[in-house]
Amino acid sequence: MNVVSCVKMFSVFIVGTAGAGKSLLTAALEKWFTSLEMSVAIVNIDPGVDDPPFTSDVDIREYIDYGNIIETFGLGPNGALVAAVDMAVNYVQDIRDEILETAADYVIVDCPGQMELFAYRNSGPLIVSGLAGNEPAIALYLVDANIARTPEGFLSSLLLGISINMRFRLPQLNVLSKSDILMSDKIEEIRAWGEEPYLLEDALSAEIPDISREYSEAVLRMLQDLGGSTGVIPVSAKQMTGIDELYGKMQQIFLGGDNLER
Repeated sequence: MNVVSCVKMFSVFIVGTAGAGKSLLTAALEKWFTSLEMSVAIVNIDPGVDDPPFTSDVDIREYIDYGNIIETFGLGPNGALVAAVDMAVNYVQDIRDEILETAADYVIVDCPGQMELFAYRNSGPLIVSGLAGNEPAIALYLVDANIARTPEGFLSSLLLGISINMRFRLPQLNVLSKSDILMSDKIEEIRAWGEEPYLLEDALSAEIPDISREYSEAVLRMLQDLGGSTGVIPVSAKQMTGIDELYGKMQQIFLGGDNLER
């Protein structure tokens, strides 16, 4: 079945490490878009999720039985996820057809929790590009507040975000997820690290005295040379804060044409 849509859809792929809050943000964005009287379709492409905090309009679990893969092939959780994602490539067109049938304004795609298993397999980028098609799409990369509270953790999160951006080839926004667990002064400090790299460099030197300034300078310079954004948008899915700012940044990309060719 081939479905042709004349309605422009905006696709939002939620990516991040396990426990970063992807599913909670997916549910929060659905609530936000609905409050603005926009239609939204929720797409789950995590075959191993048990009880997500949202109701999927399109669900990969209707095509892939994660539990059956474990039993049939005697695989562990990670091995089964790899096999499930590889198998899912065969159903990309079917899933995309379902998405187009919703004719939603926004499509929010909750990606697998084990991001490294999803992003670094060839099947991961194939699924993302196949589902996005030629419509405008972005990735929201979740920077876990538990990790980003230290300069070393923040920098490592940025480096991971750059690698994800290189794999998916989508315009990307960095979201400081679960910001409600941080005090306001810590949030502002993290934001400053992203906006003024020299502050992050100073924080790294203070936290890790034996780190060479040349090393930290080289890493930060690489981030800038690669064109990756180091800024973050603090968001709390639980408290529904920061979503208005995130929405504004998303609109700038969608309506401003800042969309990489795929």
